[in-house]
Amino acid sequence: MGKSKKRIFNKNKNMNSITMRREDAVSSIVSDLKNNILDNDTKNLLTLFGISAEELAESGASYEELKALKGII
Repeated sequence: MGKSKKRIFNKNKNMNSITMRREDAVSSIVSDLKNNILDNDTKNLLTLFGISAEELAESGASYEELKALKGII
């Protein structure tokens, strides 16, 4: 591995990087839907992870909440 790649990897280790799993994103989206919060962060999580309506329904989102996402999903 070259010096540049080593520096890039070490730079990421020292920074406080936030990792988010798919399950975390789904639970965050469902909680936002239940609290009627549909902001850019929620939309970005949906498109970033490619989460489908089926996954949200399995995680506890109601039909009405999924209907609110019709234009996004």
